[in-house]
Amino acid sequence: MAEFTEKRMFPRYPCDTGVQIRVGEGSGGFWGTVSDISFGGCYVYTFSPLPLGQDVGLTIKANGVEINVTGRIVSSHPGVGMGIAFNGFSQKDGEQSLKTYLNHLASLPQAKAATGVFH
Repeated sequence: MAEFTEKRMFPRYPCDTGVQIRVGEGSGGFWGTVSDISFGGCYVYTFSPLPLGQDVGLTIKANGVEINVTGRIVSSHPGVGMGIAFNGFSQKDGEQSLKTYLNHLASLPQAKAATGVFH
């Protein structure tokens, strides 16, 4: 029997926050909901996920702060959502804003009780 091995480098935290997804410069983008997030990426619920390999810009609305990151689609589930691996920050304070938000999620009782989110 094969054992499941966790391949993620960073712990994931469940959340429920809005995110604007943009493809290309100047595009208005569309909205989705971040269901879980880590320092390395997130999963976004959206009815129409983008194709694998698509580069995106994200504006995550978290605790009254906008966290702007760039990423690439690494999993896509039609009618459900998509996994996004972060690959950069579009503002100089983006990394610190993300760390602050993750620390907040880690301090919540339900985040500690969550054993894993499977996609």
